[in-house]
Amino acid sequence: MEMKKPFDLLAEFGKFGLEQKISLRDPATCAAFVHHVSSEVKRALDDKALLHGQRAEAMFEALLVSLGRFKLLKAEDSGRLFPASRYRAPDFRVVLNDGKHWLIEVKNVYEKEAFQQHRQLLTKSYHMKLADYAKTTGAELKLAIYWARWSIWTLVSPDRLIGPDGGLKLEMETALLVNELSSLGDQMIGTRPPLRIRLSMDPARTSAISSDGHVRATIGAVQMFCGPEELTDPDDMELAWVFMRFGEWEEDRPEAITDGNHLQAIEFRWLPKEPTNQGFEIIGSLSGMFSRYYAKHTIDEGGVMQLRAPLRPNWFESLHNKKHDCRTLPLWQFYIEPNYDLLELW
Repeated sequence: MEMKKPFDLLAEFGKFGLEQKISLRDPATCAAFVHHVSSEVKRALDDKALLHGQRAEAMFEALLVSLGRFKLLKAEDSGRLFPASRYRAPDFRVVLNDGKHWLIEVKNVYEKEAFQQHRQLLTKSYHMKLADYAKTTGAELKLAIYWARWSIWTLVSPDRLIGPDGGLKLEMETALLVNELSSLGDQMIGTRPPLRIRLSMDPARTSAISSDGHVRATIGAVQMFCGPEELTDPDDMELAWVFMRFGEWEEDRPEAITDGNHLQAIEFRWLPKEPTNQGFEIIGSLSGMFSRYYAKHTIDEGGVMQLRAPLRPNWFESLHNKKHDCRTLPLWQFYIEPNYDLLELW
């Protein structure tokens, strides 16, 4: 296996040597650099805003990889930029399937009060540098905002939302109204409840239920259901498993299925919190499910424990697979389009 050369680390080492005016070949320089890096890492770990901001940036990149609806995705804000006084590089460049070029700046917003989600996201100077960079490179500027209190992603065109002062102050309600994330593959998903996993026992290797309620059981089969239908297609089963683990439905208490004093199966069910009884129920957005997956791998009781989670490239690709027109997993897929015109009526 060919080892990747440490280009980025060497660049930082070179920058350190230049700032300190010391030779990179001097053995003392390496020790000083290690001490410098250690101090900087400790300072970064104490900066909660920085940690959550970097985590959100990494999550957005991983989300787009998971949705898989682009031609090219690249980090844009690395390397030196001249003239820095005029331009600011956004976080990512995305080339969409239709050929459009978007430059996307990522922001993390957390407000403790659930229904008071608003934030000053861009100053006039900040916006002008981003906008000039986008114009000069022939791309459209977008702003991705992660509303952490609600695990919601939105993507907006800041040029259409700038206030009289030249900056951007945004409420989550407005961001949802003009959300453009569907262009990158986000959807609201509905399906038929309940989602179920049934663990059927091997009767030859499962004892009768004793008088005190004990039983020695061996699982003989695992089945997955959506409503009354058993799921047998691997893609359907993978999607259903994602919906169960990271969707918005609640897991019900396990139910033991018995016949007399014989345990036949144990069933786990996922149900909507407030059913509408319309034949299907919304289980959440793809971006919301991915956010919960990402949190599972990067957040613990103490806060941010990792900046990155394992990538899941094209995790939802089977949603776009034409061969599943007659799938046993019933799906209602909603692409929510932005409505900037409605802002003029407010």
